Amino acid sequence: MNFQRPFPQELLTKSSRERLNYFHSITVGHLRLRQALDALLMNLQQPTDICVLFVVGPAGVGKTTLRLRAEKLLLEEALISMSHNTCQIPVAGIEAIPAEGGKFNYKDYYLRVLESLDNLSVTLSTKNSNVNFQNHAIGSNTYFASKSSDIVRRALEQTMRHHQLTALMVDEAQHLLMLAGGKQMLHQMNWIKSIANVTGTVHILFGTYDLLNCCHLSGQVSRRSDDIHLPRYCSDSKEDVTEFIRILQTFQTHLPLIEEPPLVEKYEYLLDYSLGCISILKTWLTRALRTALAENAMSLSWQHIQHNEYSKARREQIQQEAKAGEQRWQDEVGTQSRTQMETLAPEDLSQPPVKRGRVGKRQAKRDTVGINLDVS
Repeated sequence: MNFQRPFPQELLTKSSRERLNYFHSITVGHLRLRQALDALLMNLQQPTDICVLFVVGPAGVGKTTLRLRAEKLLLEEALISMSHNTCQIPVAGIEAIPAEGGKFNYKDYYLRVLESLDNLSVTLSTKNSNVNFQNHAIGSNTYFASKSSDIVRRALEQTMRHHQLTALMVDEAQHLLMLAGGKQMLHQMNWIKSIANVTGTVHILFGTYDLLNCCHLSGQVSRRSDDIHLPRYCSDSKEDVTEFIRILQTFQTHLPLIEEPPLVEKYEYLLDYSLGCISILKTWLTRALRTALAENAMSLSWQHIQHNEYSKARREQIQQEAKAGEQRWQDEVGTQSRTQMETLAPEDLSQPPVKRGRVGKRQAKRDTVGINLDVS
């Protein structure tokens, strides 16, 4: 009987760690990811005057996966150009670190970007023998550690221009804006926009729906930025359910166990309890696989899956934040609000705006609490 799984049959004889690492390394391309990736690449390959992109979505939806995939494609696309231009690094990425004590550490941010460029240059030189890479920034992270923040920023700007950096991708970017007050948030956005303008590098900020707060900071920030949504899959959409089932089929064939588990049979349960977020689903299945491997199980049982599901409290928190963010997207950025604006009559546009409360001041209303995620 022929072995018809997407991994080599020899993997089944390997250690539990190797089999777990194999599944952990699997990335499943899917509809929502492709749509967001296409929008992101179009903004970089066919640029306008947008210098900051906000990529938003709920926790566990796959924003980091999207970032890594975009970085990989941009590097692959530039390999021929890089073989002739030994200074070029088209894209780099970092993870933003939360401010300590409410004060953002700009120097640490600059050093992290320099370190990312250092690491990329070494990696690219090792992987591609055709690229005799000349790195302008090697050793700079250590050298500039004792310098002032202003000096490090100028060095970073020079390094980014030298490497012709097209895009800087910042994961967990909501950490850049975790400062009290709208003025400080505006300062942060002007700071990011300034670096983007000076270096010619588009800054792509990946984060939670909190990044939508930037839409209200100033007209200049709004004009030079745009938004990309990475949504989750919903059980009330036939298209979403079909795509989720396809994703499950892919995952179940890649589980390195002797017998392929029938995950698709329980797609409703898996869709509900993963909240439609593919990274949550992937982590959940990885934990279940770890349990199965520890028991030397032939396949992944429903007991393994149920034992490793996210707790009700965790699911409720993620669900609550996701629903609030999705509503904000629909109200402030989504196609419905844009369509409504486009259909306004000229006399409507001339009317004075309705007076609203101060930014950040909540209207008096009762919040909905307690979301029941139990599956009957």
